[in-house]
Amino acid sequence: MRIIFALLVLANVAWFAWTHWVERLADGAAPARAEAPQLVLAREAPASEAAARPPILPTENCLSLGPFSDLTDAARASTLLRENGLQPRQRAGEGVVWKGYWVSLEQVPDRASAEGIIERLRRFGIGDAYSMPDEGRQITISLGLFTERQRALQRMDEVKALGFEPLMAERERTGTVYWIDVDVEAPAKLPDAALLDDGGRILRLEIQPCDAAAGSSRPVPELAQGGALPG
Repeated sequence: MRIIFALLVLANVAWFAWTHWVERLADGAAPARAEAPQLVLAREAPASEAAARPPILPTENCLSLGPFSDLTDAARASTLLRENGLQPRQRAGEGVVWKGYWVSLEQVPDRASAEGIIERLRRFGIGDAYSMPDEGRQITISLGLFTERQRALQRMDEVKALGFEPLMAERERTGTVYWIDVDVEAPAKLPDAALLDDGGRILRLEIQPCDAAAGSSRPVPELAQGGALPG
């Protein structure tokens, strides 16, 4: 009898639980909410995604080397750049180019005095001395134009030893000049701008961003850029 009574109590408890809890949960259950994708900043993206994006190249990845006063010098420099794995492009424009250190004697009173000085200089081994064209003023004697300061100072010492007082000044020329544009990877860099050519001349050059050097320049035709160089 007790067993029957216990079974009836358990049945009533089960029925009460079913009607008050399980059915209500089933009827009031809300549909599952779809999760929206989370926004992620570019800097927070996983490394694999960031690596898949193409790198952004800097805007300053083009440099200009120059100015060259002679197309042959520009061609030689282009060859050196190609040997370093670069792809140079030549262009021409108007500009000022450094020529070197000029040594001279100034304020020579007349033509006869200038000729006497030049003759004396030549007797002592200074064979490249000559008088500049005059316009009725005192005469200037050129004693040489040097791309190396040390050689210019040596010439001054040679002339001073003969009792003269030479002067030294830097000379520039205005006219057609040549630039070489090169695309480089960051950090932007080019070989040393002081180039030594086959004749031992040092070319004083500058390295600038391409936009700063371009100005009113024009591309040099491929024929003028030929890979074969004289000498």
